[in-house]
Amino acid sequence: MFSKYKYTTLPAIGLLLVLIIFLCINFSGCTLSSNIKSFFEEKFSDEAEKDEVVEIVKMFFNLLIDKDYGGAYGYISNKDKSRGNLEDFSGEFKNVTDIVSINIKWVEVKNNIAVVGMDLTDSYDGEEKVFKDIEVSLIKEEDGDWKIVFWNL
Repeated sequence: MFSKYKYTTLPAIGLLLVLIIFLCINFSGCTLSSNIKSFFEEKFSDEAEKDEVVEIVKMFFNLLIDKDYGGAYGYISNKDKSRGNLEDFSGEFKNVTDIVSINIKWVEVKNNIAVVGMDLTDSYDGEEKVFKDIEVSLIKEEDGDWKIVFWNL
C-alpha cells in the first residue's frame, strides 16, 4: 500500500520542482538573459575584431611584398604618419631583404590595442629565411579603423 502512494506523489513532486525552477529563472531571468546576451555579444565581436585585425595585417604585408609602399603607408597609424612621411616610410625598406610570405600564428585584442604574432619568411640572394615570433601591434583609431603601429618609440 505504501508503494502505491509513492508513485502517485511522484508527479506532484516533479511538478513542484519544475514550478520552483521556473520561478527561480523568472525572478533572475533579466540578469541571466542579460549575462548570456553580453557573453555572446562579446564573444562574437571579439572574433570579428580579430578577423578584421588579421585582414589588415595581411593586406599591409601583401602590399610590402608587392613593394607598394604607398599602399602600405595607408595602413599605418596617424601618429606614425605624423612622425614620418611616405618617403621616410619607403626609405625604411631600402636595405631590407624581400619579404616572401607571412604566417599568422595568434591574435590578441584588448580594447583599442591588438597584437598579431606571426612568422615572416624573407629572401636574400636566393635563400629564404624564417623569422619566428614577430609581433605586429595595431591601434584602433578614433574613426574605428585598425592601423599598424610602425615606428615604436
